[in-house]
Amino acid sequence: MATSPCKEGLLAYASTSNLGNKHMNKHIALLLLAASSTSAIAIEPKPASEAPEGRVNFPSNFQVEQGWDLFVFGEYLYWIAKEDGLYYAHTGKGSGTADFPASGKSDFRGHLKKVDTEWDSAFRVGFGFNFPKQGLDIVAYWLKYSTDASNSAHSSSGTLFSMWGFPDSSGAQTQTFAKGRWDLDLNCIDLESGRSSWFGGSFSLRPFIGVRWLWIDQSLHNHYHYTTTPVSFGKLRSESDFMGGGVRAGGDARFVFGAGFHLYGIASGSLLYGEFNNNFSLKEDSVRIAHTKDHELKGISTLQLALGLGWETHFAKERCHLEFHLGWEQNAFFNVNQMNHYMQQLHNGDFFKERGNLSLQGAVAGGRFDF
Repeated sequence: MATSPCKEGLLAYASTSNLGNKHMNKHIALLLLAASSTSAIAIEPKPASEAPEGRVNFPSNFQVEQGWDLFVFGEYLYWIAKEDGLYYAHTGKGSGTADFPASGKSDFRGHLKKVDTEWDSAFRVGFGFNFPKQGLDIVAYWLKYSTDASNSAHSSSGTLFSMWGFPDSSGAQTQTFAKGRWDLDLNCIDLESGRSSWFGGSFSLRPFIGVRWLWIDQSLHNHYHYTTTPVSFGKLRSESDFMGGGVRAGGDARFVFGAGFHLYGIASGSLLYGEFNNNFSLKEDSVRIAHTKDHELKGISTLQLALGLGWETHFAKERCHLEFHLGWEQNAFFNVNQMNHYMQQLHNGDFFKERGNLSLQGAVAGGRFDF
């Protein structure tokens, strides 16, 4: 290693001075040590987003040099939605169990028919602002997800009967055809603030807190061909819409293992309060024979979990930063299916309210640009 001019001068002075002067030699030794330490620190500066070795609570948010400290964020989501309570019919009505003692007959012997969902594309976008020295950031995200699914059953697979309400006619107790269709439209906006910190040179943790607004519009449409003479048709529609907001908190972590790669994980939960609008309608042919409305204020909760692999790099003399990631994410929305329906014939008044959970899960591919 080359010796600095300051250090060379101190060495020359020491060689020509009275070496017996212990007081003078002590000062020279301290100056030599300071000069050596200064030159060692100046060698190999680290990128703005890397941590000094062994530092704890040092800012670990993605940073750039001489920039605006702004960033934009985008993700492509390939998710599937699942929800409790989306049954529309049952196959296999039997001969009945009136015999006593039991003779081995059964009321039904078949399968429950439920709406089967499929994979759909969605997106999440956001933007934010960094406070580099403090390690703080403020971020806003918007998640948009929509899906619809349907399937049907025919009497060829066994006599059908409805899992939901049907007219008072005895012939409507069974059907020759049944179809269910579910529509879902979800919008979620998160506004959060967090602080990223290094714990050692490889592990970073960012706890955050914020607010969430959630809109869920969903409906189940069931269609039936009743075994009446003449044949009549039933059209059932049940809705469960939620709009509300509340607090959200959680944390995300990174484990850096070289060449710009890292593993990431996210865990968060939210407590929301809002209004449910639950409507039920049933038509026989073109005539509406039942219509109920239900509005109530209620709290729900949500849960988010994600794991994945990411890669990042700085360029343009540390003035810009890019990050890409690929992972898997699961979201649970508890008790958001509050659909109303009636069991058996309508005049019995056998009312039932669903208490089903909604889950969204699938692959995530996205990136972030800091400038």
